[in-house]
Amino acid sequence: MTCFLFPGQGSQKPGMGQDFYEQSQEARAVLDTAAAVLPAGFLDTLFGEDAEAVNHTRFAQPALLAVETAIVAHLSARGVEPSICMGHSLGEISALVAAKVCAFEDALGFVQERARLMSEDVPPGGMAAVMGLDPAAIAAALPDGVQIANDNGPGQTIISGSEAGLAAAAEPLKAAGAKRVLPLKVSGPFHSVYMKPAAERFAAVLAGVHFSAPACTFVSSVTAQPESDPERIRTLLAEQLYSPVRWSETIRHATEPCYETGPGSVLAGLSKRIEGAPPATGVGTVEAAGAVVVDPFP
Repeated sequence: MTCFLFPGQGSQKPGMGQDFYEQSQEARAVLDTAAAVLPAGFLDTLFGEDAEAVNHTRFAQPALLAVETAIVAHLSARGVEPSICMGHSLGEISALVAAKVCAFEDALGFVQERARLMSEDVPPGGMAAVMGLDPAAIAAALPDGVQIANDNGPGQTIISGSEAGLAAAAEPLKAAGAKRVLPLKVSGPFHSVYMKPAAERFAAVLAGVHFSAPACTFVSSVTAQPESDPERIRTLLAEQLYSPVRWSETIRHATEPCYETGPGSVLAGLSKRIEGAPPATGVGTVEAAGAVVVDPFP
């Protein structure tokens, strides 16, 4: 039972996927497809050194989808197929492509709209990481206008909300025992109720996309449960914009071997701290992917 984990926005970095492009025919085909669909200069920006350009939401989201899908194609050509797919926030779209719920080209189209909506149709607000306090205690201490956005496991919970709400949250959180409350460099209150207008517009975009039943087990980070009905998956993908990412529950459905199929090792690091989560190995480079062993019982 091979499990693929797909990281979300924040894992991107300049040059990601370049070694796959240069050394893997299958990965190159995926990235060339992305370059034909996305705005001109995609590969130049992706393989360049301008971190600010790569980190911009409008670029980072489709870029991560493209690179993660390219890695899947590289692994597939070597006989490594997922039995279980799950993704953290944006990574859920890569998981859906890997599970053959939607076509890669279709996903490139709607992920651009997702990125646009999250860049433009966003009210004032932000997010912050709360360190050293369990989610239940955090939820009890939060003032109006703030909610838990990501339950990433012991010691790290992300909150999201209005500017006034976040400003008012720091003192009661520290009084409740939080070690630190660190503002994040994001452009809005993602995974909070403030994203509902954007989610409604995104749902309209998704309505025109063909979704199929997953070809392998797909676990939603919104419900933290396997989901197989295409229409329910479509609905959850829109609701994800304003729903908490229940990662500490979602990852418990993972099995070994477990691979973080994207750049970096954020999810592998989280797995080390979550009870019941299997160890995960990053395969974000050609060298690391070369060490993956084909599972005889996928």
